[in-house]
Amino acid sequence: MKKFAWFWLVVPLVAGCKKSDDSNGSNAPAEDTAGGEPDSDADADADADADADADVDTAAILSVHSGAGHSCALTLEGEVLCWGNNEEGQLDAPQGPWLGVDAGGVQTCGMRANGSLECWSVVPNGVADAPEGIFRSISSGKMHSCAIDREQNLMCWGADNQGQSSVPEATTYSMVAAGSFHTCGVRTDGITQCWGQDNGDGRLSPPTSGHVQLSAGVAHTCGLDSAGTPSCWGGNEFGESTPPGLALTRITAGGQHTCGLTGDGVASCWGRNHRGQSDPPPGRYTSISAGQAHTCAVNLSSAVVCWGENQFGQASPPSTGTGESVDTGAIDTGFGASLP
Repeated sequence: MKKFAWFWLVVPLVAGCKKSDDSNGSNAPAEDTAGGEPDSDADADADADADADADVDTAAILSVHSGAGHSCALTLEGEVLCWGNNEEGQLDAPQGPWLGVDAGGVQTCGMRANGSLECWSVVPNGVADAPEGIFRSISSGKMHSCAIDREQNLMCWGADNQGQSSVPEATTYSMVAAGSFHTCGVRTDGITQCWGQDNGDGRLSPPTSGHVQLSAGVAHTCGLDSAGTPSCWGGNEFGESTPPGLALTRITAGGQHTCGLTGDGVASCWGRNHRGQSDPPPGRYTSISAGQAHTCAVNLSSAVVCWGENQFGQASPPSTGTGESVDTGAIDTGFGASLP
């Protein structure tokens, strides 16, 4: 199998609960703070689906992955499409086919069908120096990335100034999520463990284990258990670590917001909303990924929809899928994710 993951993930959308902006126009940095109650209006859903099925007939999108100021999508044919900030070469994806991709802060990394890894970025200090081997999953943070190989050994590379790439010894992992300056993983014994920067906000202290999904943001991490119950820990200034009482099928931690998908594909976001990153448009989704201050999702027409900050065009996806891609972005974006 997702927005800083470094921030990064994918999910089907349902209308979500939302935090309102604070007095100076900013909102909590966390998962979804989408507005309103879940959409129960059948007519509204039908209209939204009809609009989504409208115009464009191009590459079908399998998943989307949001980074700090850019986003990337994986097509059904295994190609990677990226848009947004390209100051570090993070949009310059090599030709596919790819099995998975994840967008980080200054880099993007992908996994090919044979399990080999490649990262693209002009930033030095090993940010793009993916290890050799055969891997099963990958996650990119702000300036580091981590991957799990077929023997379930975890390897991290890139920045390690806060210990974010210093994997604990003598254990194996089933899942990993790279955040801004910290990393969390689920060990093969089911224990969730975190390492890296610790500002005393609890980002290295998961309250529970048994996660089947994991996504790390700038200073918080969120996971889902087998029942779809979300739990978050770490920074919570904007409520990003306070999920709504919803069962989710996907969860993704961004800069200071978090988003998830319900079983019927409705998106819910909570946390900071100063750029509209926690206001998902109506619709139903199959994948979702929270970036630094933007969020992207894939709708039922296999088209990418983004909202939030758009300074670098990170919330302005190309037209994709069998319907018309909608740009609802206002300004710029996020981090973290795992493979589809």
